[in-house]
Amino acid sequence: MRSHIRAIALIVIFIDLLFCQDHIHWGSLNNPLNGLTVSWHSDGLSDQIKWGYTTSYEEGTFSGIRRTDYSGYLYDYSFPTVNSSSTIHYCIQSDGVWTSDKTFQTSRDISSTSFSFIAGGDSRSNMDDWETSANQIATESTDFHLFLGDHVYSGTSTADWNMWYNSGNIFLSTNLIYHTGGNHEYGSIYLNQFVMPGNEKWYSFEFGNALFICLLSQVDYAAQHDWLVNELETTNKKWKIVFFHKPFFAVGGHADDMNAYRDTWWKAFDDNGVDVVLGGHVHYYLRSKPINLNVSGASAVAQYGDWAGQGRLQIIAGSYGAPLYAVGSDWFVEENLSTMNYTKFDINDNTLVMNAYNMSGALIDNVTINKEAEVSLPVILSFFSISQVHNTIELNWICESEIENMGFTIERRSVGEYGWLPLDSYLSNPHLEGQGSTTQGTPYEFIDRDVMIGETYEYRLRSVDYSGKINQLKSVSVTVVGRDQTQQPYSATISNPFPNPFNPATTISYYLPEQSTVKLTVFDILGQEVMMLQDDVRSPGNYKVQWNGTDQTGTPVSQGVYFCRFVAGVYTKTIKMVYLG
Repeated sequence: MRSHIRAIALIVIFIDLLFCQDHIHWGSLNNPLNGLTVSWHSDGLSDQIKWGYTTSYEEGTFSGIRRTDYSGYLYDYSFPTVNSSSTIHYCIQSDGVWTSDKTFQTSRDISSTSFSFIAGGDSRSNMDDWETSANQIATESTDFHLFLGDHVYSGTSTADWNMWYNSGNIFLSTNLIYHTGGNHEYGSIYLNQFVMPGNEKWYSFEFGNALFICLLSQVDYAAQHDWLVNELETTNKKWKIVFFHKPFFAVGGHADDMNAYRDTWWKAFDDNGVDVVLGGHVHYYLRSKPINLNVSGASAVAQYGDWAGQGRLQIIAGSYGAPLYAVGSDWFVEENLSTMNYTKFDINDNTLVMNAYNMSGALIDNVTINKEAEVSLPVILSFFSISQVHNTIELNWICESEIENMGFTIERRSVGEYGWLPLDSYLSNPHLEGQGSTTQGTPYEFIDRDVMIGETYEYRLRSVDYSGKINQLKSVSVTVVGRDQTQQPYSATISNPFPNPFNPATTISYYLPEQSTVKLTVFDILGQEVMMLQDDVRSPGNYKVQWNGTDQTGTPVSQGVYFCRFVAGVYTKTIKMVYLG
């Protein structure tokens, strides 16, 4: 059956070559459904494409976008957002002649948390082996592919590129591929061939509950590091997968190629709980033991995973046809096989399964990573505010509940910067220590006194649990203004209520240096408003407001913890009260 399909495909290739249309391949400007792009080589001056979900090509006829190729032209057509799990029918026209009907299968819906992808690379040198590999991989059903570099032996050889396209045509013309550049082919021809997100050198895209990050292990390591850290720190995706050409942990001749970047790139992987690191370059299959250099640089940790003490799964899938290398052993090696191979990943919500195959389709290795469903958050905020007080920035937050919370860290950066500056931590400030596990609401406060007027800062609040796992809670921005730029003064003050704890009533005192709009509001530990004590304009002076433990309807509240939020112009502060009932 496979030989029959291949024969038909070769006939189609021959017909298309007669019309000077070849090298059909698929990329994306974004994710597999939004930004999907088909590219082809042609000698024509005004190629067109017609397409639809049937052979009626009901979506219409469109002009391809022409650009110069290493010979003739490359044409691109970027589809509007396409339907998921659907067959696209299309034909390409050059010089008035249309190709036969061609098809492409779209991926599952990008919101699906059940999907699959295939990773592998290093097809250079042996085109017969590359054709064998490409035809085997083409039999697999998957949502997209990650190509790990070294497509051809010489990136400047047009003959090498022609042979690569022709030998891999069945696979290339029917599958969406995200590429990374290798040391053999990275250069102008490579960058011109493929449509990819971002700057096409390094980029990211999302699918389901996963973030995919492509890096370039050839140049610009420092610039990529800052971008990488930002991508990892701002994502809320459950799975984080990074791919590039040169691996960090290998045996043999390329063992030390990435050592210089362990303190930058790999540290970012460890600090942010990257799940899978994919590479090629070394022509064999290697699965690492769980690696976490924050824990040890000479021995593996116990488990794969994204928690602080768990480790990264590194896979080397480096032979789609390149000459095979000898295997070896080291502290990080779990499995190492000298065989042409590809790796298929199936993600189903909290579970990732990786199966590695040789080019006969036989299973050679597999591993499963499970993440427990997050049934509860370690820290839940019921209130958060940021305000300027005089020439300082004040952060106030209330935790509705905490689970095994060691404490909080505060970081800051100027707008436009990637790196974060640590400002304070529970390790040095006892006021930022957590309450462990509690359902009792707790207020916290942090004041940044080292700010400059006119600067815009972004602050990040994170919690750290008993296992060392870091959880991002809040990220907010604020611009520091001078006194003459504000409509209200900064120097309003509020005193702690007295008595506290109290029954039946407590008194809250505050001071206004200038006329201000004042709001004094009582909240419960869930952040729900209980009583508005004051909401009006007040002249300068000292004030006292009493709360007698009732809600807006006059009904007595339950015994417990409450919070009073005071807002006067730009000044905001929250204080804790305990009602004894």
